[in-house]
Amino acid sequence: MYDVAIAGASFAGLALATRLRGRVVVVDHQPAGAGQTSACGTTVSALQDVGALDTIQQVHRDLVLHLAPERGDPQTLRYRLPEPFCTFDYGALCRLLADRARGRGVEIRVARVTGSRDGRLLTDSGEIEARCVVDATGWRAAIASALRPGYVRRQDLSCGLEAELPQPALQRAEGLHFWAGHGTVWPGYAWAFPAGPVSRLGVIAYPESGQNPSKDLREALDTFLDGPGSEYWSPDGEHPWERGAGRPTAGRHLHGGFLPAAPRPPVVGDVCVVGDAAGHCFGLTGEGIRAALGLALACGDALQDAIDGHTTFRAARGRYARRVTQRISYWRLMRALQRVVSRMGDCGLARYSRAAHPAPMFQFLMWQYLWPTRPHRPE
Repeated sequence: MYDVAIAGASFAGLALATRLRGRVVVVDHQPAGAGQTSACGTTVSALQDVGALDTIQQVHRDLVLHLAPERGDPQTLRYRLPEPFCTFDYGALCRLLADRARGRGVEIRVARVTGSRDGRLLTDSGEIEARCVVDATGWRAAIASALRPGYVRRQDLSCGLEAELPQPALQRAEGLHFWAGHGTVWPGYAWAFPAGPVSRLGVIAYPESGQNPSKDLREALDTFLDGPGSEYWSPDGEHPWERGAGRPTAGRHLHGGFLPAAPRPPVVGDVCVVGDAAGHCFGLTGEGIRAALGLALACGDALQDAIDGHTTFRAARGRYARRVTQRISYWRLMRALQRVVSRMGDCGLARYSRAAHPAPMFQFLMWQYLWPTRPHRPE
């Protein structure tokens, strides 16, 4: 009998595990640090809160928006971020959190989770009995969706695809770069996130078109890498890609997947749900790491009080649910903004972007955007 069984060994599951002492097990179908699907960009403060500054690859103080209209000239707007963001090493962060959890006595197993029943975590290597189960299995929410059919709403899933490629040695980029408009992936956007010697370039499609957002993503990524994204990557680590030199993604490893664009209930039955499994990913931007870390830490603190006997697991689940509910309006707002922006023409998108460009306005909007997932400190 374990105190807590956590399904999923990525950002949320591992961050939660570092807050726990007792009989705790983390289960995932692959070792911690394998199977990256994220662009790995977040605030420096979010990594500082989990003691992971050493995993940072590059710090960014600017957001650069490239407006790509279907007709007319492109425009570039540069926004100064109110606090620094960064790109980081996914494997290094997960391994660091896993080692820290093991140091607190947490057991980490490699097994595939198949569901939950009567306080037992079901895996392909047997059942695990626990006083509390946590679903941190990503957008599929393997446990919560088995307990509550319809928990995962396909109409709220965006889809992203990314390549990690060398940066040109003499042309290293700075800032987090985004391309938006009807001349690129639409509705959606493309990005280039410099990360030291490499750059992560990708595309994301929203579900607002009425089609499967994963359709034709590879072709969209090739078009982006051979077009406006070409100067941000290099086939050999020395020189930028020459446009028209072939299919950029041919023979390359790509990663990505679906992203929830709307929040889901944080507790299903007796199961706490964290990270992407709970829909803690902002619509419009697709950012979810800050929420995965911050709210998982909050969940961990609540569960530790139950392990210590200061409260019940039922009360701990309620405390976690209240914390999420207090912030749920921000996720709903970002989902609504995604729908609104997806219906904009290029002129409307340009006006919207320029309205937020003045420094005081952008600083205000960003502080509002950052507040819901401020790094969590124990109560």
